Amino acid sequence: MEPKLRQARKHDVPSLLQVYDRFIREFVGSAARTQKTFKRMLKRKDNIAYVATDSKNQVIGYVHARINKRFDRGEFEEIVVDPRHNFENVAKPLVEKVNAIFMQKRVSAIAAGSLRNPAYERVFSELGFSEYESLGVFMYSVLNVQKFLSELSPVFVSRLQRLKQWNGTVQLECEGHSIFLQKTKEGVQPIVWTNQLTDFKASLPVELLTKLIFGIADAGEAHRTGRLRTEHTIGDEAAGKMLRTLFPKRQFLILDSW
Repeated sequence: MEPKLRQARKHDVPSLLQVYDRFIREFVGSAARTQKTFKRMLKRKDNIAYVATDSKNQVIGYVHARINKRFDRGEFEEIVVDPRHNFENVAKPLVEKVNAIFMQKRVSAIAAGSLRNPAYERVFSELGFSEYESLGVFMYSVLNVQKFLSELSPVFVSRLQRLKQWNGTVQLECEGHSIFLQKTKEGVQPIVWTNQLTDFKASLPVELLTKLIFGIADAGEAHRTGRLRTEHTIGDEAAGKMLRTLFPKRQFLILDSW
């Protein structure tokens, strides 16, 4: 069933944040956002925002775009879909809607970040977009390692939940700072863990952690070269599976354009 589309409104702000949080925990990594972020987005006159709703009128995705008057260009800023729904089924009508608005505005060009997401690529290529090399450079500096780890905690909670047949404790250590996660049959939760042995521990520098989250490094290769160190009591095969679960090579934050 195709979702219904309508313009995003002020009362959608809590739903926009909820959908965004689900999406980044599944696919992208952590980014600090609050309802104020979406309120500011909806207030700006150059922004275009539409939501997709299901049969129960629940928001299941949204698109945020803008018209860059300086370059006379329409720009897709963000396309987010609740991971419990098929991405293309929800994203495609949203993209088509905004694309039609851009054409009505007679902009000289339309740009969209593919973020190296194959689903994004399929949606835009079907509309006639072609890929070109971006000259932009994406840089990320972590000033507070413990805060960075804490913000990533929900991401790792979500990933550990996929290990259906394993329960135990995990420590992620980065430059003297750590987060601890405990998985039981009831679920996964962060815990305070001091001077205790964990079932699996991964230690790595903050630069490598950032690259792994953004999908521009491979955990297996980092482990083989010693940049990522592990200690465990669960056996090598299970440890390898744990590493792939915590750092899957399928992220979306390489910034290019379509």
